[in-house]
Amino acid sequence: MRFTALLAPLGLCASVFADGQAIVDSIGVISSITGELNTAVSSWKGDLLGALPIVGKSTELLKDINNGTKTAKASQPLSVLEAITIAGAIQNLQKSVNTTLTTIIGSKKKFDRLLLSPVILLNLDLEKDASDRLGAAIKAKVPENLQTVAQGLQDTLDGYFDTAIDAYKLFRR
Repeated sequence: MRFTALLAPLGLCASVFADGQAIVDSIGVISSITGELNTAVSSWKGDLLGALPIVGKSTELLKDINNGTKTAKASQPLSVLEAITIAGAIQNLQKSVNTTLTTIIGSKKKFDRLLLSPVILLNLDLEKDASDRLGAAIKAKVPENLQTVAQGLQDTLDGYFDTAIDAYKLFRR
């Protein structure tokens, strides 16, 4: 009976950790699809048919970001260790996002030739909005003393998106 009483708190710890791990797993999926999108754009030769996998990966990315938001919203509040683990996953994601958005910016002339730049701009706007919702959902679960760190991570991602969005805007100030 005492052994069972000792295991009960451990079971609670495992379920809380599973929430943090589920968020890390979601970020891993997002990072993976972001890398696949980068590969699709960087290997694209500029033809219309070749743009289809890019649109497909972009759509899949948006879906995965939204799924990550659902996961984060359903999570219990995170422990400090979970928040730190998630921050590491987000830092890895930032690298992938920066690389991919740089590739997308570099491919703008190809998208322009096919008149697809407005579609890319729309996707960038949608992905940034989804990223902001995911960031807010994660931040809401992070311990209060780590809120500024969480916001800083999101601000970095926003900066990458803002640069790409600005590159695709038709009229620049």
